[in-house]
Amino acid sequence: MRNGSAWGKSLGPILAVVMMLVLLSSATYFQGVPVGAQLSANIVAPLVKGSVDIQKPGQEAFWNQVAPLQIPITASDDYGGFVKSVSVKIANNGTHVLFWAKWSDPTQNNRSISGAPSDPKYPELFFANATYYRSDRFAVWWSLDQLPGPPPCMQPSALGKGGAASIGGRGNVWQWIASSTDSGGFTFATSKGGAGTPLAGKLLNLTHSYARNQLLNTTGFFTLGFDSSNINSTVGYAENNIPHDVLLVWAKGVYDNTNHTWTLVEARPLTTTLKQNIQQFALGQTYYFAIAAFDGGPHPIPAAVPHPAGWTQMADNGMTKSISSWYTMALGPASSATSVSQSTVITSAAPGGITFETAAVISFAMLLVGFIAGMAVIAWYAAPKKSKGAPSDS
Repeated sequence: MRNGSAWGKSLGPILAVVMMLVLLSSATYFQGVPVGAQLSANIVAPLVKGSVDIQKPGQEAFWNQVAPLQIPITASDDYGGFVKSVSVKIANNGTHVLFWAKWSDPTQNNRSISGAPSDPKYPELFFANATYYRSDRFAVWWSLDQLPGPPPCMQPSALGKGGAASIGGRGNVWQWIASSTDSGGFTFATSKGGAGTPLAGKLLNLTHSYARNQLLNTTGFFTLGFDSSNINSTVGYAENNIPHDVLLVWAKGVYDNTNHTWTLVEARPLTTTLKQNIQQFALGQTYYFAIAAFDGGPHPIPAAVPHPAGWTQMADNGMTKSISSWYTMALGPASSATSVSQSTVITSAAPGGITFETAAVISFAMLLVGFIAGMAVIAWYAAPKKSKGAPSDS
């Protein structure tokens, strides 16, 4: 028999080493969880004091302390892409999300005049000239999916109603239209209820500028409320048969004739009474978003794009626009804005970090290696030894 006392005294340090290996491996495993769950947001929306003046957008002092994010945007089809980039700032005042955007546009188009001849060879090409053109627009898409679809975002799908669908999944869209949702627009005061709705043909009581609150998915593009166009299908009511508020998202744009730029400010409550198909925001969370800009024209048809004789200019409209990839917004306070809304991000990690899945695999492997190494040490020690001084049997 082995000398129990000697065995115990010798085994104690070995067991301690084994336990240390196991504990270190376990610690690595559990430390990997927050590292993988954290997301290095593209833009942080800090908590600020004050509110926006919707009639004088962008003049609030707090915008000077908010860092901008320059977002490049590209053509959604062969015809679009005239707007090249947008500068974006986002903040919150504890009750509302505040969104600021600025982009270059050589001409202000706050009215939409149709009537240019169409050509079936170019279904998405909207011809324009000094007489016929479309309205400038801007859209923000807040993803409602756990993980959004492939970029570029708001890329049209062939499956949608009027072509208005996306391969990028499901989202809550705020669409500002210079001609009809902005109080400075040509048709704002005469906006009417959409066709097929209880308010069809009736003037809407528009008390302030706004952006259309919409749902975009892989099957269609739906206005949440009774303000609708012929392309968009309207979802007039939400849960409990309560009508959607078409004025939910406050929005106002100002055009600078000297610098030829639009500045747009939007504001919406963090949470809403009706929640179906509407993004809900919480401080400390991070959200996916994408943007789109429409140049209502007229602007030159790209040289590589075939077009009928006599037409040299076009206008963005419908599926023809400039779109971005996905970006992430962390809703301040910045110190707690680490997790992604509705999901754990597995495709992006904090600089120098690793994803949760990678950390879990590595940590489990270390745990297993530590356990096997410890057992090997114990087995080696327990095996009979020929060397002098090894515990002897009686």
